[in-house]
Amino acid sequence: MSLKSSVSNANVLIYSEDHFSAMGLITLIKLYRPNLRVSYISSLEEASRATGSKLRILVAVATQATNLMSLMQTTHYLRELKEELPCLLLCEDFDPVLPALLPDMLRLSLNAPIRTVFESITGLMSKKRAKPQELSVLPLLTHRQREVLCLLASGSSAQEVSSTLGISLKTAYVHRRDILTRLNIGPSYYRGVFTGRLA
Repeated sequence: MSLKSSVSNANVLIYSEDHFSAMGLITLIKLYRPNLRVSYISSLEEASRATGSKLRILVAVATQATNLMSLMQTTHYLRELKEELPCLLLCEDFDPVLPALLPDMLRLSLNAPIRTVFESITGLMSKKRAKPQELSVLPLLTHRQREVLCLLASGSSAQEVSSTLGISLKTAYVHRRDILTRLNIGPSYYRGVFTGRLA
């Protein structure tokens, strides 16, 4: 059975747009816990097959090349499908965008030691796990602001945000200004953060 076809029976579901990252995590998990069924997805369409009640944790891998809108929609879909689904996000250390988009997900650095990653996964899978602490010291964004932030981080201009979301150009500018203020991102840093994700 292929890894992608076993999504409906998975205990651990990995979201990654990078096949090699997913294979590395699967190898890590299987090394320590060979009895767990682990599968990976790379899109919202594939997440729709995760209907089994055996799903115990979602591990998302976010790199500079990750489609943030797809990541956000997939995690929200799976959490609506299964309430209280524990989620772990592996991401860059100093990315200001992901904590704002997914403030309630436990985050670890992509450079964290393998043992730390595994201990975090098993801790979240534990039936007696404590609720994770509030991880984000950033103010929460509204759902619409998160949508705007996803588009901006994907390289969209305010005009493209306006047409994609069906809002006025002035509203797109206001959302952008409010997001940058809340995230404490200055105009010069703004260009580096969002254009850096595309490089």
